Amino acid sequence: MEKQGSRALLAAVIGMGVLLAVGSLVLVGVLVHRISHPRDSATDAAAGAAPAVAQMLPAADVGRLVLDEPAGTHIVSLARQGDALLAVALTGGGADRVILWDLVHNRIAGRMQVSP
Repeated sequence: MEKQGSRALLAAVIGMGVLLAVGSLVLVGVLVHRISHPRDSATDAAAGAAPAVAQMLPAADVGRLVLDEPAGTHIVSLARQGDALLAVALTGGGADRVILWDLVHNRIAGRMQVSP
């Protein structure tokens, strides 16, 4: 009886060792793949949206987007949804507001004013 228990324990230890080795190889493979194929991160939108617009639009369509905002206006935060929309939160120069910028067409898609 003791021989069967030790054989089962030996088989379990060997099986778990094989699973550990295979899991480690898969993890290393995923890391190598992610390092060799990087993706754009969400922080690229906060760093500057102009390069993203230049990549998505033909060179003839790239222009400056001028916001008609009062003096003293400051950008509080940016939030990007996919490659098409950028929400810009503004404060100062009046009530707080959010502007939705359509990156594909380089235009303002909407404005929201936050009431006090």
